[in-house]
Amino acid sequence: MTTRKEYIYKIANGVSVAADVYFRKAFTSSKLPIGTLIQAPLLRANLLTPRAVALHFHGGNFTIGSKEMLPHSQSEKLLDLGFVVVSANYRLAPTITVFEGPVKDALDAYKWSQTKLPELLHNDAGLDIDGSSIVTFGHSCGGTLALLMASSAQPPRAILDIYGIKYFTDKAFHTALPAPPGAPKIDQDFVSQIWKDTPPPTTAPPPVGPSGPDFSNYRVAWMFDQLGKGTQLKTVVGDDNYDRVDPASQFSKARFPPTFFIHGTEDRLVPAKLSQQAHDELKRHGVETELVLVNGGQHGFDERAQPGDSEFGLLEKGFHFLKAHV
Repeated sequence: MTTRKEYIYKIANGVSVAADVYFRKAFTSSKLPIGTLIQAPLLRANLLTPRAVALHFHGGNFTIGSKEMLPHSQSEKLLDLGFVVVSANYRLAPTITVFEGPVKDALDAYKWSQTKLPELLHNDAGLDIDGSSIVTFGHSCGGTLALLMASSAQPPRAILDIYGIKYFTDKAFHTALPAPPGAPKIDQDFVSQIWKDTPPPTTAPPPVGPSGPDFSNYRVAWMFDQLGKGTQLKTVVGDDNYDRVDPASQFSKARFPPTFFIHGTEDRLVPAKLSQQAHDELKRHGVETELVLVNGGQHGFDERAQPGDSEFGLLEKGFHFLKAHV
């Protein structure tokens, strides 16, 4: 049975920043259903040996979203592979820059997962965690943060980037995008409330819910308004210093971890060509890298994918890539 436990991994200017930790406790084969007994040796090996950590960062253009956006089917698959899964919040722009908020918080979540989490889970659940065996993954701007963990003193063993943002100066991120179908006219006074969010929040609604974007939330409305003007990324970066928040600035450096990219070919928010470009660049520098392009896939194509779906099968390739490197 899966357990989820919330921890505060840092406090920044009085703001608590939390992470969810998903894990399964050890068991004996006598407690397993009969149909599972045949798999018991592999399951026991996964659960009784020191476990690797898979650290996840959510998407939302650095502006909205939260740790709860990690799809259940994806965390369960990683648990099946023997990982402890961590999904971290971070402070949201634009009342803090991408570097000072999301990037610094992600680096702190990474270090916390390496150094503090093993003792916490040993004391709280009797689990043995190998803090030196850590991989990162993320969706959209969460993929950006996952890639940026390569700058750490002890980089991840591997990285999975799911339609992540990179090459920040590409014109795609500075060109006005059409509004979503049925989007209302944006009230500028309403969306300007976002500039009153001090201290910056660590959670906000996801970009798209079951009925589409919730334009009654000023943060969601602000993000789509900025995308419609072609100014969203420039505004949240805040200082025009793209290099320190753009994973592409790290690709040519030594020791970049093995990296797996997954991207939908019909992604209009983050063009798939950028994952192709990143894959090709890393390959030229001798980095182990793989790329899966999802034919017809749009941004967020995997949100409702379930085991047995063709899209989920492609995600599994990425998860197995992570497993192969721990």
